[in-house]
Amino acid sequence: MNNCKRLPELPKLESERLILRKIILEDALDIFEYAHVPEVAEFLPWFPHQSIQDSIEFIKFTEEKFESDEWIILGIELKENRKTDRFNRYSRLKGVNNCADIGYVISKNFWGKGMMTEALKEVIKYCFDELADEPVEAHCEEANIGSWKVMKKCGMKNEGTLREKVFVKIVIAQ
Repeated sequence: MNNCKRLPELPKLESERLILRKIILEDALDIFEYAHVPEVAEFLPWFPHQSIQDSIEFIKFTEEKFESDEWIILGIELKENRKTDRFNRYSRLKGVNNCADIGYVISKNFWGKGMMTEALKEVIKYCFDELADEPVEAHCEEANIGSWKVMKKCGMKNEGTLREKVFVKIVIAQ
């Protein structure tokens, strides 16, 4: 059972420097540019993309997850150059533990520039203002210091350590 309301379309969110929007096929090259970098995928559940086809399959995956009412996955577009080489994910969990579970990744070129913090704040605001989801959660590996900093800057608090919660390096496309 999912207490979240079904969205007819993906939201489009905007901040000072960013537009968070639906990922489209034309974003495949931009996605591949960041997703093939091993350091970017280090703490994520997927392997670095090996080809542009992996990025195309990821875009199809985002559409399937939205259509099945499981996840909302948004591209984060930098307003100044309209390049979409990163994404933000908002998961809609089913069942008694209904909550917003947020995950994110950003191109290594933009690490330490506050863009993921800016994007995450917009997603959290959207979750509370439009979807009325409580609680909003995010998780990261203990060694992922950058992600810890982003969550803290967004007002999130560490509520504990979950061991063996997530299997990493899954295959999205066959």
